[in-house]
Amino acid sequence: MTTSIITQKMIAQALKELMIDKAFQKISVSDIMKQCTMRRQTFYYHFQDKYELLAWIYQSDTKEQINDFLDYERWDTILYQLFVYFYDHQKFYKNALSITEQNDFSEYLYEELHALFTHVIKDLTHEDLPTQIDFQARFFAYGFVGLTKDWLISGCKTSPEIMRDVVYDLLDHQLNISSHEGADCQ
Repeated sequence: MTTSIITQKMIAQALKELMIDKAFQKISVSDIMKQCTMRRQTFYYHFQDKYELLAWIYQSDTKEQINDFLDYERWDTILYQLFVYFYDHQKFYKNALSITEQNDFSEYLYEELHALFTHVIKDLTHEDLPTQIDFQARFFAYGFVGLTKDWLISGCKTSPEIMRDVVYDLLDHQLNISSHEGADCQ
């Protein structure tokens, strides 16, 4: 890892730690840099403001939990890893969900999940109907984001395993119905 990425990760970790007990709106760049024991100017070498840092966290977290595994990990394993990650960092993400002015976490999660579900649907159905695949991927991505938001806000009372199983069963059931209906129409 380059020094720049390591520094960005250290700054991001400082913000995550601060957001466990403090609202994002009440955290300053000075607070972040004090938390990671770096000079304030170092922050501005990597990020324009704390909103850009937040966006970077969302992008890197979701990329590390979803995109990096797409080509060699089963999709249900990716979902499980994502639920475990959110479970382990639930205080940060619960606070992140309260940020509405810019850099909405839901939007970042949706984009990554749309890509995941597009990949999954193509693999499971072996179809090449871009409009139908996109519609189904959007449906599942929106549903997953809503389910995840509710789960985080309620304090993650259900285990990551059960969350994965529920989503797996819903997706598997829906795709089986879709493939049978497609076969019936021919």
